[in-house]
Amino acid sequence: MKLKAILILAAILAVAGSFYYFASRPKPPAEQQPMYYVWDFTMEQLQKVTISLPKSNLSESFVKHPDDREFYFDVPNGPMVDNTKWGGGIPLLLSGPGAMRLIIQNATGAQLQQYGFNTPTMTLKLTLDDGTVYNVLVGDSNPNAAATYVKLTDNNDVYTVDISWYNVLAAIVTSPPYVPATFAIDMPTLSSSQIAIGETETISVNVTNNGDVKGNFDVYLLINNEPQDTKTVTLDPRTSEVVTFPVIENTAGSYIASINAKHNITFTVK
Repeated sequence: MKLKAILILAAILAVAGSFYYFASRPKPPAEQQPMYYVWDFTMEQLQKVTISLPKSNLSESFVKHPDDREFYFDVPNGPMVDNTKWGGGIPLLLSGPGAMRLIIQNATGAQLQQYGFNTPTMTLKLTLDDGTVYNVLVGDSNPNAAATYVKLTDNNDVYTVDISWYNVLAAIVTSPPYVPATFAIDMPTLSSSQIAIGETETISVNVTNNGDVKGNFDVYLLINNEPQDTKTVTLDPRTSEVVTFPVIENTAGSYIASINAKHNITFTVK
């Protein structure tokens, strides 16, 4: 029995040793797909961008200003882009997307037409600070719509890039990154700090749209925290308007006028 137990223990140790040997052997590295870049530069080099959607007849251009190194709409006195939509993400996407696959090298004219380059869904013109220009064509999406075909105009190598890359850039054109309408209210003023019972007090306030698009804004007056009147102003970008509220009080006393429950001013009725 003792000999039998020893033989069983030896067998168990042999199996365990074999398992440890095979389990601890280094695994061969997984085969990695090569990473292709259709074009490649640092985002700091990007100086000017034009993104066009030919099928929608839409286009937007942006240029980096030398003083603050920020991108602006490339029109006379164009506003700065809204960095909540632009930030560093857009220059990074434009500086050279990592392609999912190299589909074909030196494609023929018929093959390029097959991938949609005869009627591109998007064109890009990317100008660097040294004058180098990259012209890019974006063709159709692939059969499962997970990627889009991309090539340089001076090179017939065709790649696929994740469709999200296309969608983000297309949104910059269909929904341009303007600073939205943003309103500011100055401290209100009074026609007089003291009026007689039954006399009209005029409360005025200047409202400014600091955004880059037209917008509507409700201005409301409260007297002693009670709603009195509301007026809606429509302001073009970077413009102001004075809104006035006439007030008549028939009881003597001190009154607090408030604009949008934030700006208070006091007048007296005698």
